[in-house]
Amino acid sequence: MTKVTLDLTCSVCGQHQFHLPVKAQEGANVCCANCTAFKCKTWDLEKALTAIQRRQATLSSIAA
Repeated sequence: MTKVTLDLTCSVCGQHQFHLPVKAQEGANVCCANCTAFKCKTWDLEKALTAIQRRQATLSSIAA
């Protein structure tokens, strides 16, 4: 697991740091680094980040 700070908030304890699984045997759960509450699955996080990147690229091309 890798501990990272994300622009997300744990709904249980309010922290912004989460554990991301690195190896397949660690599963796919993104959990709070403080209280270990489940936040989301890694593929949900990947989809959200991809959508944000696409939106920013679209906005940049419109502004240019």
